[in-house]
Amino acid sequence: MFGKNKKKKHYDDDDGRTIVNMNVDGMPWYQPHADKNKKVSEEDKPTRKETWAMVKAWFAAYAPRILAVLIGFGLTIGIIVCWLNGWFVN
Repeated sequence: MFGKNKKKKHYDDDDGRTIVNMNVDGMPWYQPHADKNKKVSEEDKPTRKETWAMVKAWFAAYAPRILAVLIGFGLTIGIIVCWLNGWFVN
C-alpha cells in the first residue's frame, strides 16, 4: 500500500505552466527575494476605466450586505431605546 509507486496522472491540456505564484512563506521552496525583481508590465495593469468598473462591481456586490447590517443595528437600537423608556409596558 505505502511502498507502491503511483503513476502520475497525465492530462492532455496540461502544458506545465503555473497559473498562481506558489512562492509562499513557510513552504520548503520559498525564496524571499524572488518577487522583488519582477516588475508589473503596463499590459497587466488595469486601465482607469477597468478600475472604476471593479469599484462599482464591489459596491454593487456589498451594498445589500452593508445596508442589511445597518438596518439590523438601527432596529436593535430602536428596540433597546423603546424597552428602556418603558414604551412596551402597558
